[in-house]
Amino acid sequence: VSLGASPIAAPSAIYQVITDPPIATNIIDFIPRVQTFFPSSSVPASLLRAEVTTRASSRRGSTNRVGLFFEGVKLQPIELLGQKVDNLPPLSVDLTWQQGLIDQVASFVPGLENFSSEGKDDVDAPGYFDVEYLDDELLIIRQQAPGGRFALVKVDNYDP
Repeated sequence: VSLGASPIAAPSAIYQVITDPPIATNIIDFIPRVQTFFPSSSVPASLLRAEVTTRASSRRGSTNRVGLFFEGVKLQPIELLGQKVDNLPPLSVDLTWQQGLIDQVASFVPGLENFSSEGKDDVDAPGYFDVEYLDDELLIIRQQAPGGRFALVKVDNYDP
């Protein structure tokens, strides 16, 4: 999925918050695509924040590979046409309940074992990235195919 492919919304900022390892929250701020065509002072701002919660784990057989298991998504409107709306309730989706169901029926349904949490820490199990560089200020990762390379720079604040 390409975040910039939507004709309706465009990503304006992307953060990764790791304050409670192994939980990491990917924060993606979206703005209306039309808002990207004009100076920020000429169009009333709108902003939707997506928070994708993942659980990271090491992968057997690769010291630099980090496995990801997606646990939930939360969509929170922050601003609509220049008005703060962050008091509106978020839309949240728990992605963990499906895994429990799949694990229970995987041994009875042929082909479903590929989606079971068994083997999720194997080196080539779906959902991972490889750490190419890491220091106190910079993280460079390579996502699994057809991903790409990403440089993440440490920031002090991710408030919208």
